[in-house]
Amino acid sequence: MHRSGSYSDVRQLAHAIDAGTPLTVEYVATSGNRTVRTLSRLELDPPYLEAWCHLREDERVFTLSRIHSVMPT
Repeated sequence: MHRSGSYSDVRQLAHAIDAGTPLTVEYVATSGNRTVRTLSRLELDPPYLEAWCHLREDERVFTLSRIHSVMPT
């Protein structure tokens, strides 16, 4: 997680992966644009998170260091 990511964010991410539940994250793209994404079918493959992105309706790969906040969906 990003340096500003909290222990709570890590716990929520781990729980969503274990439980198979969707998760909402604030993600900062390489362009610097911030988006809020709802993700499901999470697979952790450090330093990446592979997931189904509901915004893009496609499988996407997210860099963990670019996930700035994690919220339950």
